[in-house]
Amino acid sequence: KRDGSDYSASIFGKLLNAKAVNIWTDVDGVLSADPRKVPDAKVLEEVSFNEAMELAYFGAKVLHPKTMIPAVEAGIPIFIKNTFNPNFKGTKIFTSSIATSNRSRCVCGFATVDDIALLNLEGSGMIGVPGVAQRLFESLHRMNISVILISQASSEYSISIAIEAKYSEKALNGVRDAFFRELQSKYISSIECVSPCCIVAAVGDGMSKTAGVAGKFFSALGTAGINILAIAQGCSERNISCVINSEDSSRALRTVHSAFLRSNLTICIGLIGLGEVGEAVIELIHSKTEMMRTRYNCELQIRALADERKMILSDEPIDLSTWEDTFMSESTEVNLNKFSSHLQACHIPFRLLT
Repeated sequence: KRDGSDYSASIFGKLLNAKAVNIWTDVDGVLSADPRKVPDAKVLEEVSFNEAMELAYFGAKVLHPKTMIPAVEAGIPIFIKNTFNPNFKGTKIFTSSIATSNRSRCVCGFATVDDIALLNLEGSGMIGVPGVAQRLFESLHRMNISVILISQASSEYSISIAIEAKYSEKALNGVRDAFFRELQSKYISSIECVSPCCIVAAVGDGMSKTAGVAGKFFSALGTAGINILAIAQGCSERNISCVINSEDSSRALRTVHSAFLRSNLTICIGLIGLGEVGEAVIELIHSKTEMMRTRYNCELQIRALADERKMILSDEPIDLSTWEDTFMSESTEVNLNKFSSHLQACHIPFRLLT
Protein backbone atom coordinates (compact mmCIF):
# COMPACT_ATOMS: atom_id res chain seq x y z
CA LYS A 1 0.00 0.00 0.00
CA ARG A 2 1.28 3.43 -0.94
CA ASP A 3 1.70 6.43 1.37
CA GLY A 4 2.31 4.40 4.53
CA SER A 5 4.96 6.85 5.80
CA ASP A 6 2.68 9.82 5.05
CA TYR A 7 -0.12 8.17 7.02
CA SER A 8 2.26 7.57 9.93
CA ALA A 9 3.28 11.25 9.87
CA SER A 10 -0.38 12.28 10.00
CA ILE A 11 -1.03 9.94 12.96
CA PHE A 12 1.98 11.21 14.92
CA GLY A 13 0.97 14.79 14.09
CA LYS A 14 -2.37 14.15 15.74
CA LEU A 15 -0.89 12.33 18.76
CA LEU A 16 1.68 15.07 19.36
CA ASN A 17 -0.80 17.88 18.74
CA ALA A 18 1.54 19.28 16.08
CA LYS A 19 1.00 22.67 14.47
CA ALA A 20 1.41 21.20 10.98
CA VAL A 21 2.27 18.01 9.08
CA ASN A 22 4.78 18.36 6.23
CA ILE A 23 4.61 15.73 3.47
CA TRP A 24 7.70 15.66 1.24
CA THR A 25 7.13 14.31 -2.27
CA ASP A 26 8.64 14.62 -5.76
CA VAL A 27 6.21 17.31 -6.98
CA ASP A 28 5.67 20.95 -6.01
CA GLY A 29 2.21 20.38 -4.55
CA VAL A 30 -1.37 19.61 -5.52
CA LEU A 31 -1.94 20.60 -9.16
CA SER A 32 -5.07 22.04 -10.75
CA ALA A 33 -5.09 19.14 -13.27
CA ASP A 34 -2.97 16.26 -14.53
CA PRO A 35 0.08 17.98 -16.12
CA ARG A 36 0.42 15.11 -18.61
CA LYS A 37 -2.93 16.15 -20.10
CA VAL A 38 -2.92 19.87 -19.24
CA PRO A 39 0.56 21.36 -19.75
CA ASP A 40 -0.43 24.67 -18.14
CA ALA A 41 -1.73 23.07 -14.92
CA LYS A 42 -0.71 25.13 -11.89
CA VAL A 43 0.22 24.33 -8.31
CA LEU A 44 -2.63 25.25 -5.96
CA GLU A 45 -1.60 27.45 -3.03
CA GLU A 46 -4.19 25.89 -0.77
CA VAL A 47 -7.06 23.43 -0.87
CA SER A 48 -9.49 22.25 1.78
CA PHE A 49 -9.46 18.75 3.21
CA ASN A 50 -12.65 17.99 1.31
CA GLU A 51 -11.25 19.27 -1.98
CA ALA A 52 -8.06 17.27 -1.46
CA MET A 53 -10.13 14.14 -0.74
CA GLU A 54 -12.09 14.61 -3.98
CA LEU A 55 -8.97 15.25 -6.08
CA ALA A 56 -7.16 12.29 -4.51
CA TYR A 57 -10.06 9.99 -5.38
CA PHE A 58 -9.98 11.21 -8.97
CA GLY A 59 -6.33 10.27 -9.41
CA ALA A 60 -4.28 13.10 -7.88
CA LYS A 61 -1.69 10.74 -6.40
CA VAL A 62 0.20 13.35 -4.41
CA LEU A 63 -1.65 12.25 -1.29
CA HIS A 64 -3.79 9.22 -0.46
CA PRO A 65 -7.20 10.10 1.05
CA LYS A 66 -6.50 7.88 4.07
CA THR A 67 -3.40 9.95 4.88
CA MET A 68 -5.48 13.02 5.70
CA ILE A 69 -7.95 11.45 8.14
CA PRO A 70 -5.91 11.86 11.40
CA ALA A 71 -5.00 15.46 10.49
CA VAL A 72 -8.62 16.25 9.59
CA GLU A 73 -9.82 14.93 12.95
CA ALA A 74 -7.28 17.08 14.80
CA GLY A 75 -7.68 20.17 12.60
CA ILE A 76 -3.97 20.15 11.69
CA PRO A 77 -2.93 21.66 8.33
CA ILE A 78 -0.94 19.51 5.90
CA PHE A 79 1.75 21.02 3.69
CA ILE A 80 2.77 19.25 0.46
CA LYS A 81 6.41 20.11 -0.34
CA ASN A 82 8.91 19.06 -3.00
CA THR A 83 12.07 17.31 -1.80
CA PHE A 84 13.89 18.49 -4.93
CA ASN A 85 12.59 22.08 -4.69
CA PRO A 86 12.49 22.75 -0.93
CA ASN A 87 12.22 26.54 -1.25
CA PHE A 88 8.95 26.33 -3.16
CA LYS A 89 5.91 27.19 -1.05
CA GLY A 90 3.96 24.06 -1.98
CA THR A 91 0.28 23.45 -1.17
CA LYS A 92 -1.48 23.94 2.15
CA ILE A 93 -4.34 21.56 2.91
CA PHE A 94 -6.63 22.80 5.66
CA THR A 95 -10.28 23.14 6.67
CA SER A 96 -11.05 25.84 4.10
CA SER A 97 -9.47 27.20 0.93
CA ILE A 98 -9.41 30.19 -1.42
CA ALA A 99 -12.26 28.61 -3.40
CA THR A 100 -14.60 29.10 -0.43
CA SER A 101 -14.05 32.87 -0.14
CA ASN A 102 -13.08 33.83 -3.72
CA ARG A 103 -16.09 33.06 -5.91
CA SER A 104 -14.15 33.88 -9.09
CA ARG A 105 -11.96 30.88 -8.19
CA CYS A 106 -14.80 28.67 -7.01
CA VAL A 107 -13.32 25.62 -8.79
CA CYS A 108 -9.91 24.60 -7.50
CA GLY A 109 -9.12 21.75 -9.87
CA PHE A 110 -10.19 19.23 -12.46
CA ALA A 111 -9.58 15.52 -12.84
CA THR A 112 -10.47 12.51 -14.95
CA VAL A 113 -11.03 8.83 -14.30
CA ASP A 114 -10.14 6.79 -17.37
CA ASP A 115 -11.03 3.23 -18.45
CA ILE A 116 -14.69 3.54 -17.51
CA ALA A 117 -17.75 1.76 -18.88
CA LEU A 118 -21.27 3.22 -18.74
CA LEU A 119 -24.02 0.67 -18.09
CA ASN A 120 -27.48 1.88 -19.14
CA LEU A 121 -30.76 0.34 -18.02
CA GLU A 122 -33.97 1.76 -19.52
CA GLY A 123 -37.62 0.93 -20.00
CA SER A 124 -41.14 2.06 -19.20
CA GLY A 125 -41.53 -0.78 -16.71
CA MET A 126 -39.15 0.99 -14.33
CA ILE A 127 -41.39 4.03 -13.84
CA GLY A 128 -42.81 4.14 -10.32
CA VAL A 129 -41.73 0.55 -9.57
CA PRO A 130 -39.91 0.25 -6.20
CA GLY A 131 -36.80 -1.89 -5.97
CA VAL A 132 -35.42 -1.62 -9.52
CA ALA A 133 -32.31 0.26 -8.43
CA GLN A 134 -31.94 -2.08 -5.44
CA ARG A 135 -31.92 -5.14 -7.72
CA LEU A 136 -29.43 -3.47 -10.06
CA PHE A 137 -26.99 -2.68 -7.29
CA GLU A 138 -27.48 -6.04 -5.58
CA SER A 139 -26.55 -7.84 -8.81
CA LEU A 140 -23.38 -5.76 -9.09
CA HIS A 141 -22.62 -6.36 -5.40
CA ARG A 142 -22.83 -10.12 -5.91
CA MET A 143 -20.25 -9.78 -8.70
CA ASN A 144 -18.06 -7.61 -6.42
CA ILE A 145 -18.23 -4.69 -8.86
CA SER A 146 -17.98 -1.17 -7.43
CA VAL A 147 -20.18 1.62 -8.80
CA ILE A 148 -18.24 4.83 -9.48
CA LEU A 149 -21.03 7.17 -10.65
CA ILE A 150 -24.83 7.07 -10.75
CA SER A 151 -27.16 9.09 -12.99
CA GLN A 152 -30.94 8.73 -13.18
CA ALA A 153 -33.58 10.78 -14.97
CA SER A 154 -36.43 12.09 -12.81
CA SER A 155 -38.88 10.28 -15.13
CA GLU A 156 -37.36 7.00 -13.84
CA TYR A 157 -37.29 5.75 -17.43
CA SER A 158 -33.54 5.12 -17.33
CA ILE A 159 -30.64 4.71 -14.93
CA SER A 160 -26.95 4.85 -15.81
CA ILE A 161 -23.99 3.73 -13.74
CA ALA A 162 -20.26 4.00 -14.34
CA ILE A 163 -17.99 1.07 -13.52
CA GLU A 164 -14.44 0.04 -14.36
CA ALA A 165 -14.21 -0.92 -18.04
CA LYS A 166 -12.56 -4.26 -17.25
CA TYR A 167 -15.81 -5.43 -15.63
CA SER A 168 -18.09 -4.25 -18.46
CA GLU A 169 -18.84 -7.64 -20.02
CA LYS A 170 -19.26 -9.37 -16.65
CA ALA A 171 -21.57 -6.62 -15.39
CA LEU A 172 -23.62 -6.56 -18.59
CA ASN A 173 -24.25 -10.31 -18.53
CA GLY A 174 -24.99 -10.32 -14.80
CA VAL A 175 -27.49 -7.44 -14.96
CA ARG A 176 -29.22 -8.98 -17.99
CA ASP A 177 -29.60 -12.21 -16.02
CA ALA A 178 -31.01 -10.29 -13.04
CA PHE A 179 -33.64 -8.61 -15.23
CA PHE A 180 -34.26 -11.54 -17.59
CA ARG A 181 -38.05 -11.61 -17.06
CA GLU A 182 -38.40 -7.84 -17.49
CA LEU A 183 -36.41 -7.99 -20.75
CA GLN A 184 -38.57 -10.82 -22.06
CA SER A 185 -41.80 -8.99 -21.21
CA LYS A 186 -40.43 -5.68 -22.59
CA TYR A 187 -40.90 -3.87 -19.27
CA ILE A 188 -37.21 -3.09 -19.66
CA SER A 189 -36.42 -2.26 -23.28
CA SER A 190 -32.64 -2.45 -23.20
CA ILE A 191 -29.57 -3.00 -21.04
CA GLU A 192 -26.50 -1.75 -22.86
CA CYS A 193 -22.89 -0.89 -22.06
CA VAL A 194 -20.90 1.99 -23.60
CA SER A 195 -17.12 1.65 -23.43
CA PRO A 196 -14.46 2.99 -23.34
CA CYS A 197 -15.49 6.14 -21.48
CA CYS A 198 -14.00 8.48 -18.92
CA ILE A 199 -15.29 10.71 -16.13
CA VAL A 200 -14.42 14.41 -16.08
CA ALA A 201 -14.92 16.19 -12.76
CA ALA A 202 -14.74 19.76 -11.49
CA VAL A 203 -13.92 20.09 -7.78
CA GLY A 204 -14.24 23.09 -5.46
CA ASP A 205 -15.88 24.04 -2.17
CA GLY A 206 -16.75 27.43 -3.63
CA MET A 207 -19.16 25.91 -6.16
CA SER A 208 -21.76 25.61 -3.42
CA LYS A 209 -24.49 28.23 -3.93
CA THR A 210 -22.52 29.86 -6.77
CA ALA A 211 -24.80 30.29 -9.77
CA GLY A 212 -23.54 29.50 -13.27
CA VAL A 213 -20.77 27.01 -12.48
CA ALA A 214 -22.52 24.03 -14.07
CA GLY A 215 -23.55 26.19 -17.03
CA LYS A 216 -19.98 27.31 -17.61
CA PHE A 217 -18.67 23.75 -17.25
CA PHE A 218 -21.08 22.21 -19.76
CA SER A 219 -20.97 25.20 -22.10
CA ALA A 220 -17.19 24.83 -22.40
CA LEU A 221 -17.54 21.15 -23.27
CA GLY A 222 -20.32 21.88 -25.75
CA THR A 223 -18.31 24.61 -27.47
CA ALA A 224 -15.45 22.13 -27.89
CA GLY A 225 -17.84 19.67 -29.52
CA ILE A 226 -17.61 17.10 -26.72
CA ASN A 227 -20.71 14.94 -26.24
CA ILE A 228 -21.84 14.22 -22.68
CA LEU A 229 -23.23 10.75 -21.94
CA ALA A 230 -24.22 11.13 -18.26
CA ILE A 231 -24.13 13.78 -15.52
CA ALA A 232 -23.92 13.53 -11.72
CA GLN A 233 -23.66 16.07 -8.89
CA GLY A 234 -23.91 15.65 -5.14
CA CYS A 235 -26.05 17.95 -3.00
CA SER A 236 -22.85 19.33 -1.41
CA GLU A 237 -22.15 20.95 -4.82
CA ARG A 238 -18.47 20.24 -4.29
CA ASN A 239 -18.18 18.07 -7.37
CA ILE A 240 -19.70 18.10 -10.85
CA SER A 241 -18.97 14.96 -12.86
CA CYS A 242 -19.88 13.85 -16.36
CA VAL A 243 -19.15 10.81 -18.50
CA ILE A 244 -17.75 11.29 -22.00
CA ASN A 245 -16.08 9.13 -24.64
CA SER A 246 -12.49 8.19 -23.79
CA GLU A 247 -11.10 9.71 -26.98
CA ASP A 248 -12.17 13.15 -25.71
CA SER A 249 -10.54 12.79 -22.27
CA SER A 250 -7.49 15.04 -22.69
CA ARG A 251 -9.30 17.64 -24.79
CA ALA A 252 -12.17 17.84 -22.28
CA LEU A 253 -9.80 18.29 -19.35
CA ARG A 254 -7.88 21.06 -21.16
CA THR A 255 -11.18 22.68 -22.17
CA VAL A 256 -12.72 22.98 -18.70
CA HIS A 257 -9.37 23.89 -17.14
CA SER A 258 -9.00 26.70 -19.67
CA ALA A 259 -12.57 27.92 -19.13
CA PHE A 260 -12.15 28.32 -15.35
CA LEU A 261 -8.46 28.77 -14.54
CA ARG A 262 -6.80 30.53 -17.47
CA SER A 263 -6.42 34.27 -17.98
CA ASN A 264 -9.73 36.11 -18.23
CA LEU A 265 -9.16 36.32 -21.98
CA THR A 266 -7.09 33.79 -23.92
CA ILE A 267 -7.37 33.82 -27.71
CA CYS A 268 -6.30 30.99 -30.01
CA ILE A 269 -5.14 32.42 -33.34
CA GLY A 270 -4.81 30.90 -36.79
CA LEU A 271 -2.87 33.12 -39.22
CA ILE A 272 -3.09 32.67 -43.00
CA GLY A 273 -0.55 34.58 -45.07
CA LEU A 274 3.10 34.83 -44.07
CA GLY A 275 4.24 37.69 -46.26
CA GLU A 276 5.40 41.06 -44.94
CA VAL A 277 2.07 41.77 -43.24
CA GLY A 278 1.86 38.30 -41.69
CA GLU A 279 5.44 38.48 -40.40
CA ALA A 280 4.74 41.93 -38.94
CA VAL A 281 1.66 40.58 -37.11
CA ILE A 282 3.69 37.68 -35.65
CA GLU A 283 6.44 40.03 -34.53
CA LEU A 284 3.91 42.41 -32.95
CA ILE A 285 2.20 39.59 -31.01
CA HIS A 286 5.58 38.23 -29.90
CA SER A 287 6.84 41.61 -28.69
CA LYS A 288 3.64 42.50 -26.83
CA THR A 289 2.91 39.11 -25.23
CA GLU A 290 4.16 39.95 -21.74
CA MET A 291 2.59 43.41 -21.74
CA MET A 292 -0.80 42.02 -22.80
CA ARG A 293 -0.63 39.38 -20.09
CA THR A 294 0.33 41.67 -17.21
CA ARG A 295 -1.58 44.83 -18.13
CA TYR A 296 -4.75 43.45 -19.72
CA ASN A 297 -4.85 39.88 -18.42
CA CYS A 298 -5.01 38.76 -22.03
CA GLU A 299 -3.02 36.03 -23.75
CA LEU A 300 -2.67 35.64 -27.53
CA GLN A 301 -1.60 32.20 -28.74
CA ILE A 302 -0.82 31.39 -32.37
CA ARG A 303 -1.54 27.69 -32.92
CA ALA A 304 -1.81 27.52 -36.71
CA LEU A 305 0.15 29.16 -39.55
CA ALA A 306 -0.29 28.83 -43.31
CA ASP A 307 0.90 30.34 -46.59
CA GLU A 308 -0.24 29.48 -50.12
CA ARG A 309 1.59 26.11 -50.12
CA LYS A 310 2.23 24.88 -46.58
CA MET A 311 0.79 25.01 -43.08
CA ILE A 312 1.62 24.02 -39.53
CA LEU A 313 -0.96 22.97 -36.91
CA SER A 314 0.00 22.80 -33.24
CA ASP A 315 -1.85 21.69 -30.11
CA GLU A 316 0.38 24.03 -28.09
CA PRO A 317 1.25 27.72 -28.66
CA ILE A 318 3.87 28.05 -31.41
CA ASP A 319 7.16 29.48 -30.17
CA LEU A 320 7.21 32.81 -32.03
CA SER A 321 10.95 33.30 -31.50
CA THR A 322 11.65 30.31 -33.77
CA TRP A 323 8.44 30.08 -35.81
CA GLU A 324 10.25 30.29 -39.18
CA ASP A 325 12.48 27.29 -38.42
CA THR A 326 9.50 25.35 -37.07
CA PHE A 327 7.45 26.16 -40.16
CA MET A 328 10.23 25.02 -42.48
CA SER A 329 10.83 21.73 -40.68
CA GLU A 330 7.33 20.67 -39.56
CA SER A 331 4.93 22.13 -42.12
CA THR A 332 2.65 19.99 -44.30
CA GLU A 333 0.70 20.65 -47.48
CA VAL A 334 -1.89 23.36 -46.93
CA ASN A 335 -5.51 22.27 -46.46
CA LEU A 336 -7.84 25.06 -45.42
CA ASN A 337 -10.55 22.69 -44.21
CA LYS A 338 -8.09 20.98 -41.85
CA PHE A 339 -6.74 24.39 -40.84
CA SER A 340 -10.21 25.64 -39.89
CA SER A 341 -11.18 22.37 -38.17
CA HIS A 342 -7.99 22.44 -36.10
CA LEU A 343 -8.80 25.92 -34.85
CA GLN A 344 -12.41 25.00 -34.06
CA ALA A 345 -11.28 21.95 -32.09
CA CYS A 346 -8.97 24.05 -29.88
CA HIS A 347 -9.98 23.83 -26.23
CA ILE A 348 -9.54 27.58 -25.72
CA PRO A 349 -12.98 29.28 -25.75
CA PHE A 350 -12.00 32.26 -27.95
CA ARG A 351 -10.57 31.73 -31.45
CA LEU A 352 -9.49 34.08 -34.23
CA LEU A 353 -8.87 33.15 -37.86
CA THR A 354 -7.14 35.89 -39.78
